[in-house]
Amino acid sequence: MKNFSADKLHFIAEVSSTNSLLSEIRKQKPRLIEAYAVASFHQTAGRGQQSNIWASEAGKNIAYSVFLRPGHLSPRFSFVLSQAVSLALLKTLREETGLQAEIKWPNDIYVEDKKIAGILIENELQGKSIQSSIVGIGLNVNQERFNASIPNPVSIFQLSGRTYNLQSLTLALHNRLGEAYARTLTEEGQTETAAVYHRHLYRREGFHNFREGNRQFSARILRVLPGGQLELESKEGRVRVFAFKEIEYLI
Repeated sequence: MKNFSADKLHFIAEVSSTNSLLSEIRKQKPRLIEAYAVASFHQTAGRGQQSNIWASEAGKNIAYSVFLRPGHLSPRFSFVLSQAVSLALLKTLREETGLQAEIKWPNDIYVEDKKIAGILIENELQGKSIQSSIVGIGLNVNQERFNASIPNPVSIFQLSGRTYNLQSLTLALHNRLGEAYARTLTEEGQTETAAVYHRHLYRREGFHNFREGNRQFSARILRVLPGGQLELESKEGRVRVFAFKEIEYLI
């Protein structure tokens, strides 16, 4: 997508959070151009879903955020944006590193039961449309060790034994994201994005264990609904729909 040109990607030496920085830039520039992006390899207070902290060693990983104006998507069906971003990350990892990553619903990227990347999307709504979105991505690249308190982390280096050029990898991600975002501009592209997302879901096949509150149960994934809810079928044949944070995978 032409909007995602390299000159719109700005590298920052150190930042508390790329999403927070981009949000401040947005406030100062109401007419901020679409696909304006910031990236840093030293993020000191990154944020994940539900206010979780994304811990990152300086100079080892990628923190990236991009500003979008997805007015073509209604808030009710905006999950396709998350799907597109997830697929862009998957394609970057597969083509640049050879790693066969999968998407852990709703939008964590996993390799071999471990989390290698996360996504945080913050939408600004106006009436019945999305006025703007800030898409944040954290990707573990060259980090060798992680704090024991962080659940299931892994880096490209730990999996491959290779170190990667962070700037080149960020630019590749920026380009793939532009391609994936362009596909959301048409209904046909949105349908294709949802279908490909489903094919690459983590633990898509077979029955797996989940937790709902204090209850554990086994179920298989049927589909992800347009609004982003996960539809599961238990071994007893009961079909239920869950929103994010209503259940968790047991890994």
